[in-house]
Amino acid sequence: MKCSKKRSKTIPTTLAGSMLILVACMGEAPAVLIDWTPPNPVEDTAIYQFIDYKTKSSGEAMPEWVTRYDNEGVHGVEGLPEYQDAYVFIKQFEGTSFKALQQWTSGFSISKDFSRMVASRIQSCLTQAVPYYPEREYGSFFQAFIKAASDAVYTGAVQAADFWALKQYFQADGITPDRQVYNFFILVRINKNSLQPQINEIFTNTLALSAPLTKSQSLTVTHLQTTFFSRF
Repeated sequence: MKCSKKRSKTIPTTLAGSMLILVACMGEAPAVLIDWTPPNPVEDTAIYQFIDYKTKSSGEAMPEWVTRYDNEGVHGVEGLPEYQDAYVFIKQFEGTSFKALQQWTSGFSISKDFSRMVASRIQSCLTQAVPYYPEREYGSFFQAFIKAASDAVYTGAVQAADFWALKQYFQADGITPDRQVYNFFILVRINKNSLQPQINEIFTNTLALSAPLTKSQSLTVTHLQTTFFSRF
């Protein structure tokens, strides 16, 4: 069965004022990668089908969380009964070398990678609420909140599953083979009642320590605080 990929994808932007770029210096911890999504993202309509996957040789179907994530993202996975009380974070590695991807996947750890996953999702939440010029609308709080979230140590997260699948892409005619790409997935889950208080504490502490905001920025941040988890 062939799939036509129609989920919105992030595209690059030249609007320097619209995105925050944190540069890591040699010897310092990696910077938070800002995955800014423009207000009108381009749709990816690539045609592909899964031709191999981790459990295929044993006759098992692909897990529903993988197909949900492929079509709907993490919020689709969170709609499954087993994850309704949890937040789901999925780390995806993609490439043509199976062995290289195995090595990258084996290097994943909750202790060093989860904080960046949370920070990336927080930043996405902020830019969804204010898609144009978030640094101007949130003031110093924008950068400070993302950095604090990236530096934080979270408790309660567990690596719940992993999987790999091989995609065969086709050219525009939907028939002619184009390329094959491996996708490795790592699913991390954390109960909502565990993560929410931790993020709330980071939010409150960041707001107290950030540089003074204008009246407009303060109203924007206050509104964000009251609606944050409806977007998260």
